[in-house]
Amino acid sequence: MKLLNSTARGSSAVLAGALLLGSLTACGGSSQATAKADTSNLTLAIDSDSASFGFDPLRVADAQRQFFEGLYDNLMTLQPDGSAGPGLAKEFSYNADNTVLTLTLKEGVTFTDGSTLDAALVKANFDRRTDPALSAYSAVAKGGAQEITSVDVVSPTQVSLTFAKPQPGFEKNLTATMGMIVGKTGVADTAGLAATPDGSGPYTLDPSTVKGNKYVLVKNDKSPDASKYAFSKVTFSVIQDPQARANALVSGQADVAMLTSPTVDFAKSKGLGVSQIGGTLHTMVSFDKTGKTAPAFASEKVRQAFQYAINRQSLVDALHKGDIPAWNALPKDSAGFTEELNTKFAYDPAKAKSLLAEAGYSDGFEFTIVGSAETQTDLQAVQKDLAAVGIKMNVKMAASTDEAFAAVATTPLGYAALGWDNPVGLMYGVVLNGFTNVQKATDEQLTAATGEAAAAKDDAAKKTALTKLNTRLVESGWMIPLYESLTNQGYNTKKIKQVEFAGTNAYPLLSSYKPAS
Repeated sequence: MKLLNSTARGSSAVLAGALLLGSLTACGGSSQATAKADTSNLTLAIDSDSASFGFDPLRVADAQRQFFEGLYDNLMTLQPDGSAGPGLAKEFSYNADNTVLTLTLKEGVTFTDGSTLDAALVKANFDRRTDPALSAYSAVAKGGAQEITSVDVVSPTQVSLTFAKPQPGFEKNLTATMGMIVGKTGVADTAGLAATPDGSGPYTLDPSTVKGNKYVLVKNDKSPDASKYAFSKVTFSVIQDPQARANALVSGQADVAMLTSPTVDFAKSKGLGVSQIGGTLHTMVSFDKTGKTAPAFASEKVRQAFQYAINRQSLVDALHKGDIPAWNALPKDSAGFTEELNTKFAYDPAKAKSLLAEAGYSDGFEFTIVGSAETQTDLQAVQKDLAAVGIKMNVKMAASTDEAFAAVATTPLGYAALGWDNPVGLMYGVVLNGFTNVQKATDEQLTAATGEAAAAKDDAAKKTALTKLNTRLVESGWMIPLYESLTNQGYNTKKIKQVEFAGTNAYPLLSSYKPAS
């Protein structure tokens, strides 16, 4: 039996970036200097709707973990150093061949519906894994790389997960949204989770919440872990315009804000603190690889033409100073990063035109992409590059968040910010089986490389597999990387201590925000 602690095992929680789509109100105002610190309320200015799919934590990926951390407890918890620690499961053990993981659960945990935690409830949660709408479970469903063949109640406080093949270290996945447990009512009526969360987390959803605009969380007195969270109320304010988020922080309307690189100097000039971490790839994503929404995208040569047509260095110089032009789908500090892609897919409009001609589009073609205030300037820059090789990209501004997220099924190309802290999890949860592949396209090389990465037993094998994965993502045009950005968390130094990230995770733990005094 293994007792979890803060340094028990390394964690690489699944990161899947939310689509940078939609636009909301801009905020303005004067400096925060005269603002009086209020430690009873924490306001976070975020760049996208954390609950666009409702309050089922299994319908989202780790980009939304910070928000859902307030409402739901995990079987394992992500620790400040990025490792896995005890959560709803206080202990775990594997059988000899690592095909069965047994979890020993805490007692006395209560959900908002009044139900309590037991092994039967955990089983009921995992038995939902066949639902294709639950992106967090795609890797553990039938046929998935980490397929769970059965979930069994050992005792009221013990539940076992049996895998199709050995899965040592699987517990690290349970620190992400996959490990969040929904109460009995939510499991029985999953449709109800669209409007009402059913968790055991340190906070509950306040009625003052306005979906798509602001989400207000208040302390859950029934949660034994609530004391680990410093603020009695937390508000997630959705402000998708980057300058508006910075303005909200400066004016005191927000205590913490997600900042883009162009707004970092502005925030610092106003006396605000900024914490930074790398690893987020801003990427054009081919939603349609089958030609359903635009016939040209069924051709790999067409998708490759995009790689050569875009002047990434010019894009960064003009719009994202301080960030890094990217020809790799994986970040520079990834084991799979390779300088060869930087050379192979360097800016070459003539090569782009040649590929289009070979694919039967010597006269180019036309398609539409859905944009937002967050992505508009980038899309306009890319639009000019594409036009120079004969591709007409129409940019349609999303009228609503719903329209923005529906674009994955109605348009051939999108724009997403992807974190690659756990490449295998991202591939299975987002790229191969998730929201970026609603057309269910397949690629044998990508599937094989992902499987090799999942099975890698040492650093050398991992590097080989991830290099294959990275290379194929770019060669296939499934991913059209633009630049790697630093994740910037601006904060009011008069109210909030320096923001710290959990290991290499781009989203700080909600519990990590502490008052300055």
